[in-house]
Amino acid sequence: MFIDLTGRSKNKTYNTIGQPYKEEYKVYPLYQDKRYGLPLRPQRTVVQFNSTYMELVDRWESERGEITHIQGAAFLLGTFGCAVGLSITYLVYSDDGLSIAFLGILITTVICFGILWFVIRLLSRELFTYTYFPVRFNRKNGKVYVIGANKQVETYDWNKLKIHMQNDINTPWDIRCCDVDDSGIIQRTFSLPFIHTSPNEFLKHHFDFVNAYMNSKTNKDIKHVADSIRHVFPIHKRKETVKESIERSRFEFYNRWEDMEYPETSLDIDLHYIAATPFWLLKLLGRRLAVLTSTTPHFPFEIEAECDIDPKDKFDLNKNPPNPPRREYSLLEKAGIGVLLIVGSIIGLSVFALFIDIMGAARPHGDYPSFFKMLWDWLLFRWI
Repeated sequence: MFIDLTGRSKNKTYNTIGQPYKEEYKVYPLYQDKRYGLPLRPQRTVVQFNSTYMELVDRWESERGEITHIQGAAFLLGTFGCAVGLSITYLVYSDDGLSIAFLGILITTVICFGILWFVIRLLSRELFTYTYFPVRFNRKNGKVYVIGANKQVETYDWNKLKIHMQNDINTPWDIRCCDVDDSGIIQRTFSLPFIHTSPNEFLKHHFDFVNAYMNSKTNKDIKHVADSIRHVFPIHKRKETVKESIERSRFEFYNRWEDMEYPETSLDIDLHYIAATPFWLLKLLGRRLAVLTSTTPHFPFEIEAECDIDPKDKFDLNKNPPNPPRREYSLLEKAGIGVLLIVGSIIGLSVFALFIDIMGAARPHGDYPSFFKMLWDWLLFRWI
């Protein structure tokens, strides 16, 4: 499983910064002065909306929790591996003298700590950082304010950006917004939050949504954008709730060629959903850990002053949030989903238990109990 680290470097965030703006970026360009005539699709990214500014989540928000649960498991396995490695090193070299044993243990320890340091570095992308990295679009002054993965605040001129669709190796496509100097060198970069598996019109839907807001001149224009928003995610003042974590950790199961503002039609509860249940639960756990260990970001005072809101702003969706109808499942549907989730969880636990058994069998000098057998003894009530 690949981990999407696009834009998450703690130093210069995007690896294209400082490089020329390549011709290949112009294959999928997007222009601020062009209307693509597509329906506007916020795609569940709006944190704040009013007639002065619109704030969106970051590019990685829908994937939050993946690094934590994958690298958390890697950390535990790495710790376990280090313990096994040190034990084997001691057993192998203890008969050759204290100096040889000490040297072997020292080398093994250095290697283990190197691996654990790398894993901890990855975990720091989600743990003990910000709950999200806001991208704020000020319609009135044409500025974009971004807090990057390095926690630095950057300000962009929307109409001066070069924008295109791009992806890195083994990562989804996103809408990349680049600040390019007169020499054609990329100075700074940020991405719009919606990501997709390929460069297509569905990314353009999202770009049109942002661009329509930044080019709004009249109340009618603003209303057109506001009417496309069915969900506001107000995490600028609080952390997300458990219910919100459950909803947002399931975004990977949405049909992304449909409007994610309508989960009643875009959320697919199918065999893929059921089979992935154990991994989804791990991702949910990782997401909750990321949320609970992180703090809410805030823009500096001078930026907040530039984004002052009229108390009587009729387009303030945080004061007057939309109230979309929610899909109601029948009792039979709820029972069916519940049974499938239980079956999926049992399958996932069985696979995990088998993996632990394989790891245990690889360890020398020991007869270890079968976790797979223990699991099924417990499930079949053989412990009674």
